[in-house]
Amino acid sequence: MATVWITYAWTDNQHNDVDFVAQELGRAGLTVKLDRWNLGAGRRLWEQIEGFICKSDQSDAWLLVATNTSLASEPCKEEFAYALDRALKTRGDSFPVIALFLTHTDPSLIPAGIRTRLHVSITDPDWKEQIVAAAERRAHATSRPDVQPYHLHVHQMEGRAKPIAIEVRPRAGVWAPFVACIPLAEKDRVQPSIMIGPRDVPTDSGMLTNCGDGPTPDNSMFLMQAGNQSTPTESYYVWCKELPSKLVFGVNGRAPQFTVTFGE
Repeated sequence: MATVWITYAWTDNQHNDVDFVAQELGRAGLTVKLDRWNLGAGRRLWEQIEGFICKSDQSDAWLLVATNTSLASEPCKEEFAYALDRALKTRGDSFPVIALFLTHTDPSLIPAGIRTRLHVSITDPDWKEQIVAAAERRAHATSRPDVQPYHLHVHQMEGRAKPIAIEVRPRAGVWAPFVACIPLAEKDRVQPSIMIGPRDVPTDSGMLTNCGDGPTPDNSMFLMQAGNQSTPTESYYVWCKELPSKLVFGVNGRAPQFTVTFGE
């Protein structure tokens, strides 16, 4: 288990923000040691951290917690730069030195030595993983969202009898014939209809081929169908007076079909 020393200005922990960072990194698998820095007390930052930075059995990484407040003064920036330089000379360039910013930071306040190394914002969704990976000296696997094979966007069109247009289209391939369904019990409230048009341009008029609508055989859903092809450049728009609780859409009678719920 890697050990990270956290150095911070005491003013940046007045609302327990640094305690929260330490707690979350501990839960993420690091051994955390805290070292409060009070520049006003007259001790140089390097003098306070030298013991654990010099000894490899005391730390695997050094984390600097910073805000605009703690970086606002020139003496403060000089202390960060000096301590960073000494740390790298003592442990080598491969020693992980990480800056974690608790607020949106003015770039001009960031010491040059930190700008060229790993600096993380707590607003990053994977900030903990970035720090853990650096402390363990391994590559950080950037988290990627699970992208669905379809695009869906709800357009709000004020001033129309049906002010909601739910746009759906495949990201690749073709949907034909197309189908869209909502719960049959919601038909009168939602008053749905479908139309095809250019992507990102809600369209409520045009010509549909082999179209029709009606209840499904089990009377659970209200089905709307059309023969026009939906492609990555041609979307279907499901026009609604109110948003349904559920929408099923895709290729009529076979895969792929997708189900999206609203209001959860």
